[in-house]
Amino acid sequence: MKDDFYAGYRDYLQEGMRVEIGIPLSGGGIFRDWAIISESGADELLVQISRDVLPSNVRVDVGFILDVNVSVNKEAYTCSGIVTEKSGGRLLRIRLFGSFTLRERRQFFRIDLKLRLKYALVMHGTRRDVENDWERRREAEHMKFQGYDKFVIAAQTARYRPAIELDWHEMLLAGVNIGGGGICINLPEPVQPEQLVNLEIHLPLAPPRQVQGVAQVIHVMKPRAQKEGGVLYSAGMQFIFLDERDRDLLFRHISVTQIEHLRLTADRRVFPDKVQNTSGAAVRWQQVVRRALWTLLILVLAYYLVSYLIEYRRTGPPNEIGQSYEKAIKEYRRQGQ
Repeated sequence: MKDDFYAGYRDYLQEGMRVEIGIPLSGGGIFRDWAIISESGADELLVQISRDVLPSNVRVDVGFILDVNVSVNKEAYTCSGIVTEKSGGRLLRIRLFGSFTLRERRQFFRIDLKLRLKYALVMHGTRRDVENDWERRREAEHMKFQGYDKFVIAAQTARYRPAIELDWHEMLLAGVNIGGGGICINLPEPVQPEQLVNLEIHLPLAPPRQVQGVAQVIHVMKPRAQKEGGVLYSAGMQFIFLDERDRDLLFRHISVTQIEHLRLTADRRVFPDKVQNTSGAAVRWQQVVRRALWTLLILVLAYYLVSYLIEYRRTGPPNEIGQSYEKAIKEYRRQGQ
């Protein structure tokens, strides 16, 4: 079963192969570089990137989510991975998750999460009005973590009237597919391509954070009826207004979530050494039982042997004088008859 699970990785990754590594940039986009696979086993890779020194705006560290790309029959296959160990500036140990798929390259990485969020559809107003309203919400949210008193924040917020009227709807533990570049949400109401949507995303970090953003609908899938009633409209959106500090928070939450998922997955695995330990324990138990039976048999034999010796010592064998006396008595009786 384990071999079947990792067969998909072995088909694409072998030691000595050249792969392409995609590293996310804090300002958006992906930096791509070639790397050589030094070690390949199960779902882990040890790769050495080609550059001795990465550009100043490129940073990679433990916990970063990357993409690993290989070329098969002139087609590009991509799999997501997370950096679990870094040696120097060139050696990276990457733990793969998901599977290799043929797809167009995204600008950012995506992951399925359950998040609490609020959304408000933009029904009227100009793009500039939407941006002004987003800037006001963003600055008020950032002031909470810059040491400002809540009364100062409230006074600052009261100075600006909303540029547009928004009808906010809250979604508790909504299933989303999210990354630094966009989000896919199952909405309870229909939306149209190019429509703008205001978002307030709650991230369960320490301390909890709220990300304010504005996204534009890129595509809408067919509505899906729910068993409990109602219809959901799946909409893929691209962030058009998102502060880079908030984008970093998204990356941070995605990395933390993926690391925790990998830890739980590793805890549920049955490794060969554990199987050997289990079989070894069974062998040891059989040896204990066998030794106990032999010990019991020896004790029983020892009991009978000791009993015999005690009885033998108590009665003892008849001596020669006794035997002669007994023989004379028998002879005397025979003559008397």
